Order: sequence, then structure tokens, then C-alpha cells
Amino acid sequence: MRTRFIAAIAASLLSLPVLAAIGEPSGLNPRLRASADEEPSFMLSGKGEQVFECRPRTADSNAFDWIFVRPDATLYDGSNSVGRLASANVWESASDRTSVSGFVRATQPAGSGSLPWAIMRAWPSGDTGMFAGVTSIQRVNTNGGIAPATGCDDSHAGNEARVAFSADYYFYKRRP
Repeated sequence: MRTRFIAAIAASLLSLPVLAAIGEPSGLNPRLRASADEEPSFMLSGKGEQVFECRPRTADSNAFDWIFVRPDATLYDGSNSVGRLASANVWESASDRTSVSGFVRATQPAGSGSLPWAIMRAWPSGDTGMFAGVTSIQRVNTNGGIAPATGCDDSHAGNEARVAFSADYYFYKRRP
């Protein structure tokens, strides 16, 4: 009985993602650095699409723009899928169903066609799980994800555009 219990615990532990601690990413504008009392705890890579909808401009109903609706991305720890980014700045764990929300504090340009790098204040959903204790999130190494420059006018109102993107997300926690 005890052997089965230990085997069950070991199997469940093996199914959890392995989140390796890492150093701060390079190339950061000083405004994008986490505070001195935080340290990078783990990094996840995101790959998927940014979803936009063609809508009339608020101030001018005769002009239309692609408006960001939501991301649709998978989060990876190495090659292992560990979660989703399915709402704007909300990361969700696949293993324990916890989440963390991020509120942008500062950004820096990332180059033509790519989402800006950002530092965000973090609000974890609970005191346990993958995102427990996360205090800041950095979005770096972005590729793609910017709204299309064309194709949005009155004849395309309501249409959806999906733009491929990838990014690395560094999750920070308070130093011990």
C-alpha cells in the first residue's frame, strides 16, 4: 500500500513542468529591469497568434482599424507545453490551473513588425501553484504580432486577422 502511494506521488511530480531558474535577459532598457529586490525565477516561451478585429475608429466611424482582441498562444518550458496565453496579459498553467495577470509598467520598441518588449507588475491568482509569488513579468525577444497595415475598411468590418508571434516571458519573484 505504501509503495503504491509513493509511486503515485512520484508519478504526479514527474508530470509537473520543470521550471529552471535563469538570469535576467540581455538587451534591456533600464526602465524594463525588475526592481533590485526581485530575481528571475523561471522563463517560458510563448508561440501562437495575436487576434485582431477590423472595427470602426471611435472618433471617425468612416475610418477602420485592426483592434487587438486577444492572444492565442501556447506557453512552453523548453519543448514541453505548460500553459496558455488566451487573454491579454493573463498566463494560465496547464498543470495546476493557476494564473497570473500582468499590468504594463514600461515598454521598449522591439523592431518593425514585433510586439514591444515590456515589464509588467504581476498579480498571481493564488498562493500556491506555478505562478504563486510572481511579482513581475518581462516580455522580451518578441517576433511578430503587430496588427496588419492593410485590409481593414468598411467592407471588412468585423473580419478577424491572426498574426503569428513568439516571445519569451521572464517571471520574477522576491529575493529570499
